[in-house]
Amino acid sequence: MPSKRQNELQRQNIIIEIIKNTPNVTLQQIAEGLGLKSVSTVHVHINKLINENFIVREGRKLIPTNRDVSEFTPLPFYGYAQCGDNDIFAEENIVDYISMPTRVLPIPTKDLFLMKAKGDSMEPTISDGELLLFKKTNELPSADSIVLCRKDEGLKIKRIRTFNSEEGPKLQMVSDNKLKYEPFDCDESVRIYAKLVKMA
Repeated sequence: MPSKRQNELQRQNIIIEIIKNTPNVTLQQIAEGLGLKSVSTVHVHINKLINENFIVREGRKLIPTNRDVSEFTPLPFYGYAQCGDNDIFAEENIVDYISMPTRVLPIPTKDLFLMKAKGDSMEPTISDGELLLFKKTNELPSADSIVLCRKDEGLKIKRIRTFNSEEGPKLQMVSDNKLKYEPFDCDESVRIYAKLVKMA
C-alpha cells in the first residue's frame, strides 16, 4: 500500500503535468483531474510546489519551472531542535517533507532528516533558525562531530570533544558558544541520535 507521502508526491506530479498541458488551468480543473471534489487540498499542494519552486504564479496563471521532481528527494522535517536551554521537542512528529536535490545527498538517503536550530549555543557555527541535514546513527561519531543528542528531557545540538581526566580520555558535549554554555559529560544519561551532515 502506498504511503501518505507517496500519494502526496503522485498528486504533485499529476498537478505539474496538468499545469504543463493546460494553459490557464483553474484550481477546479486541477481538482477534477485529481478526482477531488474540493479545491482546498489543491491549494495545499499548489502552495507547497510554489514554495519549493516547482511552479510559479504569475497573476492567476500557474507556470511550471524547469525543476524536475524526480531529481529531488523528499526528506522528513522534524521542526526545531533547541540549541540552548529548556528545549522541548517531540521527536517522532514529522512536521513536513522538504525536497532536497538528490545529487547533493549522501547515499543511501533513508536515514537522512532535517531540523531547524533554535537558540544560540552553537553560534557562530550554527545560527538560530538554520536548516540542518542530519543522518541517524547507532555509532558514536568521531571527535569534533556535531550531533543531535538527548540530555535529560530535551534535544540538543552539540559538538563532541575529548578531554583528559584523571581516569584518562573522556568525551564531552560542548557548545561552540563556550562563553555562555557549559559542557557536559557524554555519559549514560546522553543519547546520540544523529550526526550533522551539512547546513542545508
